[in-house]
Amino acid sequence: MSAKFFYYPQPNGTFLRVIDLGEDLGELFSDFDVDAQDGVSYRGGIFRSVGRTGEIVNIQRDRLLLGEDLARKFVALQNHLDRGFSVGFTADDSKAWAAPLRFEPVGNTTALSCFPNPFRNAVGTNTIGANDYIVLETRPPAMLHEVVKVDSVSLSSAGGGAITLNSGVDFHYQGGGPVFARYYRYWPILKRPAADVGQNIITNEGGRLFSLSLRLVPDYQTLFKFHPRTNNSGIIGNVLGTVNTKADSDNPGGGYDRPDIVDGGPNDVVPEDENHLNENLFG
Repeated sequence: MSAKFFYYPQPNGTFLRVIDLGEDLGELFSDFDVDAQDGVSYRGGIFRSVGRTGEIVNIQRDRLLLGEDLARKFVALQNHLDRGFSVGFTADDSKAWAAPLRFEPVGNTTALSCFPNPFRNAVGTNTIGANDYIVLETRPPAMLHEVVKVDSVSLSSAGGGAITLNSGVDFHYQGGGPVFARYYRYWPILKRPAADVGQNIITNEGGRLFSLSLRLVPDYQTLFKFHPRTNNSGIIGNVLGTVNTKADSDNPGGGYDRPDIVDGGPNDVVPEDENHLNENLFG
């Protein structure tokens, strides 16, 4: 196992680039950015409105074992990210797996049903197994997010399948919009925060020792375009890598950032999500 980055260089996203660190990370942790406003009634009640919620993934590795030959690969990745495009990342390449759920789980259920992994053309046919941890999450506003432990699976990357948890989920997801599941140290679609643009993600000591440090944030709108509930009303599609432009095209066409994925459209919000959005914004 090792940490890896996956991206389709833009323009025009016609091929996959994988950066393999060849080792584990030195540090990996997440913070959360929550847009919340409180209102206080005359009787002292506190009422909270929660808007966008987002994870901030911090990735660090001091003194990369593979040295400058690895470090130079991050020059192109940094340029790609600084121009606003996407990358996938896993801390363990043997467990890089994600899948949309077929049904929103009822609170305390231990049974999950999954669609195929739409990112399998980038990360391969990996699946998770017993005793692994996975994240369940919806998308903003007021997104739900939890980590659960797997008891058993009957699962394939290309066919989907079933997951049994060792204890029930904490939240009731029905009525809250589509749900994605992923290995808890794999993020399929990440972008670089605007505040970090221009800062080197690779530094070196004396030109000999190279270190990696960067922050990335999920692009939830692009991620959920790979969910059948938000691409074509239940049709399994939008598999990464299946649509590309020709190599001499001047326009982004393939990979995470292909236009039919990132552009808004009539299927961007399904009716259940629209109602959920109104509930969050207007009470």
